[in-house]
Amino acid sequence: MQYIKYFLSTGLIVILVFFFLGLFLQPLNGDLTRIGNYSENDFGWNARQPQIAVKGSVNEITPDVIVLGDSFSAGNIWQSVVMEKRRCNILTFPWKNPNSLEYWVISLKMTYPTTKYLVIETVEREFIPRFNTPQNLKGTQNEKPVIITPYKTASIRDTSTLHPMHDPVYAIQAIVNSLKNIDKISRSGPTIITPLNRKGLFSNRKSDLLIYYNDDDRKKNWNYDEIKKAVANTRRLRDLAERNGITLIMVVVPDKSTAYGQFFKSAQFRYPPPDVWAELDKEGVAQLNLKKILISAVGYTQDLYYPNDTHLGPRGFTLMGEAISNRLHDIESISKK
Repeated sequence: MQYIKYFLSTGLIVILVFFFLGLFLQPLNGDLTRIGNYSENDFGWNARQPQIAVKGSVNEITPDVIVLGDSFSAGNIWQSVVMEKRRCNILTFPWKNPNSLEYWVISLKMTYPTTKYLVIETVEREFIPRFNTPQNLKGTQNEKPVIITPYKTASIRDTSTLHPMHDPVYAIQAIVNSLKNIDKISRSGPTIITPLNRKGLFSNRKSDLLIYYNDDDRKKNWNYDEIKKAVANTRRLRDLAERNGITLIMVVVPDKSTAYGQFFKSAQFRYPPPDVWAELDKEGVAQLNLKKILISAVGYTQDLYYPNDTHLGPRGFTLMGEAISNRLHDIESISKK
């Protein structure tokens, strides 16, 4: 009987410990806090966010605009901003087989004859891997578009206790990271954390620190021959699209570390890596210079990127959608003259 009481009391203590740990750490919300073992109490956004009504996407529509994009496009968020302003139909495909990209662009008009524009979106760190890939003209890039059920982006982060208890390994590491005094660039899992020279860029508790994905640092190994080859391949895609009556627009989303680099206490790189946007301009590839747009806004727009995530917040996605909408408007205006 005494043994049972001891067993039950020990089990209760363990449950209570993890319950209060959960209260302190808060439910996981961001991809960087999850993979880097950081607490949402430290890095979860706290300011109320503007809500975006995300439109549904189905395969049966007749698209005016087709998007090929990564996780920045998967949620149909910036596309919903465009559709609200432009009253157009957008169909989004995920990156799947970069080595069949040319074949896919050539075959688009056959499958979707109403297509006028092709927006190819990629995050900066993946530009060379995606556009320096040898092409297989017999393959297929993507067969199925992204299917989205309408939803609204969150305006308030969920901090309730009605969630499963945290994984013990994550909980322990998150507590350790929370207690650290971080005064220089450090690593935790596949993430990098760096001190900033000002607070308030984000609405999280430790807003003097920034977490970013460690693959952002791959750019330090880029060379100009690689970037020129990749840009030349995007120019070839532009020409292929034009021959099929489609206008191509490149959209390169700056890495989080690029967008906030001006606020790093210590420089990310000893020597600046090649500038993707400048090289696209040199080659005359139609693009939206999202780097210029976001960097000009980052100093006065809190949570432009989420503090706990590698992606944009609602304000960032709204800027992106409005900029793409304006670019489409400008192209249409020129073509009507």
